[in-house]
Amino acid sequence: MRSKLLCILLAIAFICTLICIPVAAQTRISLFIGDDEWNNDSLMPFIESEGKKLVPAEVFGEFDGIKVSSSDSLGSLLIERGEEYISYNLNFGTYIDNDGIVKKADIYSYGGALYLEPQAVCERFDLKFETAFAQDGYLAARITDGSEELSFETLLSYHANSGEVEIPYLYNPTGKTVAGLFMYPYMLLPSPQNVEDILPLLGRHNVTFALLPKNIKTYAASIAKIYASGHTIAYYMNWAGESNPEAFRAEMEAANEFLFAYIGKTSRVYISPETYRYIPKIEGYFAKSCQTNLVADDLTDDRAVNMALIDSPAALKFNFSLASDYHTRINYRAFFRKFDSFTELRSMTANEATSTD
Repeated sequence: MRSKLLCILLAIAFICTLICIPVAAQTRISLFIGDDEWNNDSLMPFIESEGKKLVPAEVFGEFDGIKVSSSDSLGSLLIERGEEYISYNLNFGTYIDNDGIVKKADIYSYGGALYLEPQAVCERFDLKFETAFAQDGYLAARITDGSEELSFETLLSYHANSGEVEIPYLYNPTGKTVAGLFMYPYMLLPSPQNVEDILPLLGRHNVTFALLPKNIKTYAASIAKIYASGHTIAYYMNWAGESNPEAFRAEMEAANEFLFAYIGKTSRVYISPETYRYIPKIEGYFAKSCQTNLVADDLTDDRAVNMALIDSPAALKFNFSLASDYHTRINYRAFFRKFDSFTELRSMTANEATSTD
């Protein structure tokens, strides 16, 4: 009986040893926040690959006041603290921040988490990113907010790093970005009855339907078709919205509740004909200025078309709106053929990371 019990105990001890082996292999810490290790390091480590130093976007949520949110359906990643923000467009590999300038950025995915190069975020939120070689020869990283008490080298010496970690497989969430110059066409306040007639005329050009949020329910019959056709919805701020931003925000919130319940979408973009700096800014939403509106006569006037498609981009204004009355609609196809004759131009729907003009 004693020998049988001894065999059982030895077997248990052997199994425990096997269980402990992978744990010991995972003791290497790759990413630190201030003077502490990143709690999710085993699942979302610091990654050095292809000359890039990448951290999980989620890590910035560890700092006081910084909120990180992402949406696969909208293809966006937003990092914000108070009035400061940096918004990434995952579909086109760009980001925009409080400066209002669209810049390129590579976003990757590993283990279901979004990864990015941290410098732009650190600069926006006064954080510091540093790297140093640990005792095992692997590069480790640290992000701090100025409250750290230990040097990075001292911190690394307190942690025994051992074991090798396989190089992870990184991939870009939506592949390569498309080369070219992006323009953002808006359909300006089409009537609900006109939407059905507009959609077939747009071809492969992606546009944004600029609607008054208080009228969103009147478009219920067409909303699904708008999104299914590759387009999107943004809200139009008229003079009433400019004079009462709080009321306009309430209208957008109500419209988003309806949109989400109806089709699982929301919009955080609103468009105004005002110059960007004079548009009332609304927390949680992204203002865009569109001052070029093309009507029927404009679409048949080469000078007006060239101003919208050549002169405006040269002046760093990348959008225009189209009227939707019958006389303007019958010129859509000819206009978009002219659009396509500028081979470098691409049409794109508006989102948080698109140009403000």
